[in-house]
Amino acid sequence: MFRLLASTGLRVSELIALQWRHLSLDGSQPAVRVRRALVRGRVEPPKSRHGKREVPLDAPLVSELRERRRVAERGQDEDLVFPSLNGGSPLNPENLRRRVLRVAAEEADAPWAGFHTFRHTCAAILFERGLNVKQVQRWLGHHSPSFTLDTYVHLLEERLPEPIALSVEIGPARNVLSETVVAS
Repeated sequence: MFRLLASTGLRVSELIALQWRHLSLDGSQPAVRVRRALVRGRVEPPKSRHGKREVPLDAPLVSELRERRRVAERGQDEDLVFPSLNGGSPLNPENLRRRVLRVAAEEADAPWAGFHTFRHTCAAILFERGLNVKQVQRWLGHHSPSFTLDTYVHLLEERLPEPIALSVEIGPARNVLSETVVAS
């Protein structure tokens, strides 16, 4: 569950509402289709059209999810990927935070970690890979690139790069100024 959160940047509300039918685990482009979220105890579509999205999955995570479905008591398309222990009902986010995340975070000596930490980790990795703000916005399902930038600007490199060498960037150019002076 935590690997899926960190590698996809899903909101915990989206993860809790995730059904097997939302996972494309076969084919050349495995992905999770975000189509719903658990909000105030009710399963609803994402709050904006940008929340509906497809997020790619890496091969090791696809293998883990396939195995999870294979051994799941409830692995039909309409079943939840991460159901509560009492069966097919959604997990309670506060119980999950208190009973699972807090325990794991303290064990990892990171008591400050919350569910948004996984989303933050995903954004940091995406920016480190060189994705632009628009790509990260689409990946995370934000309503605008400016929101993504405002939220994660601290992850971007502050140090200025090397100076621009125009002869390298655009190729050698004639010295137009010198030619104009000589011609006069």
